[in-house]
Amino acid sequence: MMESFLHIEKLSVNYGPVRALSNVNVQASRGKIVALLGSNGAGKSTLMRAMIGLARSSSGAISFCGRRIENLAVEQRVRLGIAIVLEGRGMLPRMTVLENLQMGAFAQPAQNLDEDLERVFSTFTILRDRLQQLAGTLSGGEQQMLAFGRAMMSRPKLILMDEPSMGLAPVIVEKVFDAIEQINRAGTTIVLVEQNARMALSVAHAFYVISNGSIVLAGEVVAGELLVREGDRSVTVSEEELEAAYLEGH
Repeated sequence: MMESFLHIEKLSVNYGPVRALSNVNVQASRGKIVALLGSNGAGKSTLMRAMIGLARSSSGAISFCGRRIENLAVEQRVRLGIAIVLEGRGMLPRMTVLENLQMGAFAQPAQNLDEDLERVFSTFTILRDRLQQLAGTLSGGEQQMLAFGRAMMSRPKLILMDEPSMGLAPVIVEKVFDAIEQINRAGTTIVLVEQNARMALSVAHAFYVISNGSIVLAGEVVAGELLVREGDRSVTVSEEELEAAYLEGH
């Protein structure tokens, strides 16, 4: 792997008496897509929220570009170059597409706005035609594109994506994952939480499987093969074995 620029070490998160994450270790290399896989309630979204600061860690460390960030506020992490696309897309439905995009640029100098809008439109041409449309009237797929575009407006080094395929028709899911690859090819690192393991692995460079708040499997995707480390060698695992890991926890 390339040198990690997101490094999570022994991270635990508690919700009251309930431990949601336990001693989680995750790395993301610059310019890569990392998939976090697991069933409902496994801890995927909690891990994502801990990365951006929406969930406080009870122990462990989160480093980004060589800086410890686990005690920083959400706004400070955004200014360092982290953006998030939350499950449900988090649109402001009574605001226009343009206003939603402008909200994503709050941490950027005003003179960057036009350039950043053009960057979004080059990836999502449909948004240029919808600028004055209320976000709440967009289709599900268009709302997801807007959510991606709004994240791009902050010029992030890292985008966290929480269940981007949730509630979308299969043909739209394919377009969403095409967009994820396009954003990544432009140089943005992506950490992707996704239940649709097959689609996530089709774009990912590395993966982690979470079960009951712990990492139970980790590996890389090389030439379409899923490789995990066993001692000093890499071993190929099947999609069935990977699915068993997050359904059964081993």
